[in-house]
Amino acid sequence: MRRRLAALSSAALLVLLAGCTVAPGEEFPDALPDAAFQARVQDKVTAIGVSDGDLWPSCWSDDDALYSANGDGAGFGYDASDIVVNRITGTPGADDLAGTALAFGDAVGQVWSGEDFTRKPTGMLCVDGVIYLAVQDLRRDFNEAPAATIARSDDHGATWTWDTGAPMFDDHVFTTVFFTDFGKDATHAPDGYAYAYGLDGNWRDSFDDSVPDPTELFLARVPTDSVQDRSTWEFYAGAPGDAEASWTPDIAQKQPVLVDDRVVHPSEGASGDAGQTVGAQNLSVLSQGGVTYLPAQDRYLYTSWTELTFEFYESPTPWGPWTLFLSEDFGPYPWTDARFGGYGTSIPSKFVSEDGLSMWVQSNVCPCAPAGMSSYWFGLRLLELQPVN
Repeated sequence: MRRRLAALSSAALLVLLAGCTVAPGEEFPDALPDAAFQARVQDKVTAIGVSDGDLWPSCWSDDDALYSANGDGAGFGYDASDIVVNRITGTPGADDLAGTALAFGDAVGQVWSGEDFTRKPTGMLCVDGVIYLAVQDLRRDFNEAPAATIARSDDHGATWTWDTGAPMFDDHVFTTVFFTDFGKDATHAPDGYAYAYGLDGNWRDSFDDSVPDPTELFLARVPTDSVQDRSTWEFYAGAPGDAEASWTPDIAQKQPVLVDDRVVHPSEGASGDAGQTVGAQNLSVLSQGGVTYLPAQDRYLYTSWTELTFEFYESPTPWGPWTLFLSEDFGPYPWTDARFGGYGTSIPSKFVSEDGLSMWVQSNVCPCAPAGMSSYWFGLRLLELQPVN
């Protein structure tokens, strides 16, 4: 059993938060080709809470709290589980960031695919005072995601309901689901729909040759009053960045809004790169992350990752065209205490500045990280943008 993290006092947390700004006079790196932004991100996770777990997809509800679900840990509580839903109040940079665990385990979701699988949270949506949580089956070796469904809470995370008869998505199709974050209670949603992104096969590159690595990001929309009704879902059927979006109810006809088949840290021969752990090579770049809308910039950000890099994209519409604006390489293992990456990247809209140029990225590093580097909690790091004129 993993050891629980020691509690931090509010004062200690404030000190950590205060130290995370970029050094005065530090310049932005050059913009990547065709990107709308230059970007710089903190290397080290400097904001932590008294929490335990990973992934932490989130949404900002009508009661002004952030709701977030973690995998494999106790969250902001004391009972470890494969899934926990939490309520988080306060903001980074103030002496008030705190969390409470609300529900976990069988009260949140079920496993569809057998004893070799466990539950993982992949996305959350807050709209009209209701909270939705996408939960996938993930094989215990993390190399297959065959099924997923969406649970609903009408009492701000205390209790959850879902169709217990069958998953909403199966056969490894659209089984890693995360919703666009349109701000507090989806206040900036454009047209009465919730927009959800999905990956096929797995939540990130698979070390199992029978499961393809995700190289395509897909998009769906569903009326906000029927999120759990699979028959009302429509899938994007056009080309990335079309002037007008086209949709189909047939999931077999869906088309990707982003295709990126890059491989980072390619292996060098059969033995791979020296110094890297098993699997930290030949890494595909599309993974479970988050999409956040920045109303002040009228742009969408998709935060993806590999085991050794951050891969962040921006777009003027939910369906593209998506352009890579940040590829931050933290290098092969071993990392150091001053510089390390993370996974499960997302940007809570509650933690975005009014001008949309400063925000906090949530990401994690598991306790098995090399050189003892771990951020296995609700952890934040600062991301700053500068528009390219």
